[in-house]
Amino acid sequence: MKINPHATIVPFILMVDPEECATIDAFDVRKHEQYNYYVIGGSHSTEARSQLVREHPTTYFFKYVECKIYVGLTTEEAKLLAWYHNNDNDYRQNMSSIERI
Repeated sequence: MKINPHATIVPFILMVDPEECATIDAFDVRKHEQYNYYVIGGSHSTEARSQLVREHPTTYFFKYVECKIYVGLTTEEAKLLAWYHNNDNDYRQNMSSIERI
């Protein structure tokens, strides 16, 4: 992985802090870097990714993260989304690369 950093990456699932943006209509994509986010799916990967960035600061691949952003979720919806994300990730990890393709 460190020598040839190519892998299937499961996107992080983020939720905009509801105090900053409560509805999808209020979300301004031009201000996406100004919002605070909760990581509700993929948090198990953040420390590993951070460590790789520290070890290989010039390798762009380790700095790239795909995210899906949700706005206006209730607490229950966020928990369900996290649960589904973890189940999907477990399923994908049990598949070979050929099966994923």
